Amino acid sequence: MHRKFLGLIAVLIIAIGVLAFNTYYKKEGLVKNGALITAVIEKISTNRIDNEFSPTVENIHVTYSFTINSKKYTKTQEISRHEHDLYFSKTGKIGDSVKIIYDSERPTNSRIEKIN
Repeated sequence: MHRKFLGLIAVLIIAIGVLAFNTYYKKEGLVKNGALITAVIEKISTNRIDNEFSPTVENIHVTYSFTINSKKYTKTQEISRHEHDLYFSKTGKIGDSVKIIYDSERPTNSRIEKIN
């Protein structure tokens, strides 16, 4: 039992390390090789998590697409409701344009740029 518990803890620590490295690597790619481009919103949806033990959480899922070197990329980004105004001056709709930053060496790595 004790040995299994230590193994589980080791696997958990390794998994957290891999996720942290992946997040750092993607962020560094955007900082180092980031390029701004306009993308088109293809889908907007929300999910609401209402739990009696915690406050209600509502997130917006924005699916956007952009084209680099004749190749179309599509990505979905989750934005929490309270961060909406950091990304949009008004609620976007399908077909609207949105500014994104993408990694010029790995275009699959992208995110919606916050407005100033």
